[in-house]
Amino acid sequence: MRPLEACGPDRDQSCDRLSPEQLCARYADRVYRFAAMVSRDLDDAQDLAQDALERAIRGLPKFDPSRGLLEAWLWRIVVNSAHDRGRAAKRRQMLMERIIALTPGQAALDPEAPEGLTDSDLIQAVRSLRPRQRAVLALRFGADLDYATLAKTLGISPTAARVATCRALATLRSRLASADKEVI
Repeated sequence: MRPLEACGPDRDQSCDRLSPEQLCARYADRVYRFAAMVSRDLDDAQDLAQDALERAIRGLPKFDPSRGLLEAWLWRIVVNSAHDRGRAAKRRQMLMERIIALTPGQAALDPEAPEGLTDSDLIQAVRSLRPRQRAVLALRFGADLDYATLAKTLGISPTAARVATCRALATLRSRLASADKEVI
C-alpha cells in the first residue's frame, strides 16, 4: 500500500508520508480515547477504535490532501464509525426492549448511584449525552482537537464548534449535578 501524504495543522508545513503503520502509531491512542468517551463500555470502545482505524487504513488510497487535512479526514471517519455503531446499538436496544416487553416478570436493572465523582462516573455521564454532544466532547477533549480542527471535522464553523462544546459541557454539568443530588 502506498504511503499517505499528511500535512500538519499549518498548511505551509512540508508534508510527510505516512504508512498505515505510522497512521496507527500516531493516532491509535487518541482514537481510543475518543471511542472510550462515546462508547457504552470499554469493549465497545476497543471495537469502535479498531473499526475506525480499519476504515482509515482501507481509505488511505482514496485520501486527497488537497481536500483537507489528514487529521480532519481521520476524525470524520471516527465520528462516522461511532454514528454507525450508535445506530446499530439503538436497533439492538429497541429489539431488547420489545423482547423484555413481551416477557412477563422481567425488569431492567437500575445502575448503582455513585458515591463520589470518579472517572467512570464522568465517562458514564458523557455517555448519557446525545450522540452529537458526545462526539463534540470526545473530539474536543478525548481526541484533543482544537476548535478549528473540531469545526472542520464536523463541517461547522469554529464559532459553532465553540458553542456546541459549551452547550455539551453545560448539559454534562447539569447531569453530574443532578446525579450528585440523587446521591445525597
